[in-house]
Amino acid sequence: MNSTKNTARLAGLFWLLTAATASFGLVYVRSRLIVFTDAAATVNNIIAFESLFRAGIASFILSQIFSVFFGLTIFRLFKGFNKTLTMVFLTSLLVGAGIGVVNSLNNLGAVTLVTNPDYARAFQSEQLNAIAMTFLRMNNYGIGLMEIFTALYMFSFGLLIIRSGYLPQVLGILLMIGACAFPINTFTKILTPQFHPALITQLTMLFNAFGPPATILWLLIKGVKEKVVGQFEFG
Repeated sequence: MNSTKNTARLAGLFWLLTAATASFGLVYVRSRLIVFTDAAATVNNIIAFESLFRAGIASFILSQIFSVFFGLTIFRLFKGFNKTLTMVFLTSLLVGAGIGVVNSLNNLGAVTLVTNPDYARAFQSEQLNAIAMTFLRMNNYGIGLMEIFTALYMFSFGLLIIRSGYLPQVLGILLMIGACAFPINTFTKILTPQFHPALITQLTMLFNAFGPPATILWLLIKGVKEKVVGQFEFG
């Protein structure tokens, strides 16, 4: 049982590291440097804070690595209860992590373009700004695609929590509610980009402000319910 609790706490730690490193790249760096309505200002910011921008890319890639280990740890914890649903969780997470890593190439393309003197000589400044912003917008769409698989793994994780009883059911419900917000955010970006208000993204973040943090804390502090886990593993 101590081993099971340690596995749960390890999962919480990996998810915490995933959230921290992803937030640095997606929230802090993007909000400080990228101005989607002003390509010139964005390019100037990237040039002026190139190290910060590259650190954001590295941090996001690292977050996907932590995410993989989080997924593997949860798989180990729940496979004795429902292997099929746990496989849905793990597969969705791994696909999303793969998309996230590949999508980082868009940001690498943008920073390479604007900081390499050869490109500055080959393009006029307006052209350079437009191409760089295209890379950044493609990265934004890539994040949207990643959110689809984030929704799948969070929804399946929520179902696992509710059905297994390993953790409080309210955590599973909160995760499932938050998961439903991601596809809405992504598909409105794709289908109606000209009418996609920032409010939708903000609401998506709001719906996920409770479930994931609460589940992370529960895993880190309480672990899982020992008697329930023991019933499925050994009963």
